[in-house]
Amino acid sequence: MTQTSTEKVSWLTILSASFLVAGNLLGIGILALPIKVGLSGFLPSIFDILLICLVMLLSAFIIVMRLSKEKKNFDIPSFFNQELGTIGYWIAIICNLILLYGVLVAYLSVISSIIITFLPPQIPHVFITFGYFLFVTSLIMFGRRVLRGGNTVLLIAIFICFLILIKSGMADFKPHLLTYTDWKYIPLGLPVAVSAFHFHNIIPTVFNYVKHDVKAVRKVISIGVGIGLIMNLIWTSVVLGSLLPSAGINSILFTFEHGLPATIPMAHLLHSGIFTTAGLIFAFLAVTASYVANGTGLFGFIKDMTFTYFRTENKLLIGCLAFILPLIITVVYPQIFLSAVDIVGGIGETVLFAILPGIILLRINKGRILILSFIGYSMFIIGSFIFLFILGQKLDLIHLAPMLH
Repeated sequence: MTQTSTEKVSWLTILSASFLVAGNLLGIGILALPIKVGLSGFLPSIFDILLICLVMLLSAFIIVMRLSKEKKNFDIPSFFNQELGTIGYWIAIICNLILLYGVLVAYLSVISSIIITFLPPQIPHVFITFGYFLFVTSLIMFGRRVLRGGNTVLLIAIFICFLILIKSGMADFKPHLLTYTDWKYIPLGLPVAVSAFHFHNIIPTVFNYVKHDVKAVRKVISIGVGIGLIMNLIWTSVVLGSLLPSAGINSILFTFEHGLPATIPMAHLLHSGIFTTAGLIFAFLAVTASYVANGTGLFGFIKDMTFTYFRTENKLLIGCLAFILPLIITVVYPQIFLSAVDIVGGIGETVLFAILPGIILLRINKGRILILSFIGYSMFIIGSFIFLFILGQKLDLIHLAPMLH
């Protein structure tokens, strides 16, 4: 029976669940965010972050509103099938595959790029990628229970490493760098901002954790996203106040051109063992936890598809279908990290958690409440702009990117 108030849900429970939401915002998004939004400068970056944070928060509230009526686990295609019919179902399947395959490619690419900077140059990049792939895929296939059992400890370690990154990263902070702006590059930061604020797949976990109390879920999401917003703003400020916009190998532009996460140029700039170690541990833990979570989701999704359409549950076949393609793409394109995040955020996540929720809100409201119509149309327009921008870029129809001279 659904509660109508938060009387039976303690603030300790709400706060604990909020940190779970915030922990899901620490991953590839935050590693890529300062580089992509930083191309336009500090003030435009703040605009990107605040705008997308609001859109993703509203989409989560829409999902909670509809989820609360059915009391079922959140399966993305089934959810959109219920709300938007067969068309919504197949759009969700395609976008969910783009999201899940894309994040695995991004994870493999970024962790390989980070690890290889600490190893002798004669070690081929493909060995690092393949070694990490075997390790993390083995966790998905055989060791998920072990990782799940240490989830709280893992989350605490990730937060501690992040705090160390912030503190040690301030060593070469130059406030005047925050005055740089180039507003025309604002669209470049929008897709990665979507990835940085994507947590929606854990909404049913939170929903069950607070005993189906809708008001409590909203509080949890608001606090968790608020914590994530503060973390993203602080981290972006530290990076943009430390790296030059376009001069030298430790600049934002050079890092963008080579598809690297923000921790690598910061480590080169600071020459700090503390920052470098914390950055490596943070990236390894955050990426591994996220890879296992998303890889498990992809494995289950492929398993459902193969059983539904081919009547097979062969574990080896499902594993190959789920994990071999991301490995091949990463090996062929080792510097694909930022591009993969663009596709994940700009296509998969934007459609699922901006465009479609906007349509759902408009269908529910039917023009009755003006503010809800405004929110629905705004989410649809913003999401459509991001989607069309990334699609135009990937089809080589839009050319908006600074170049190294």
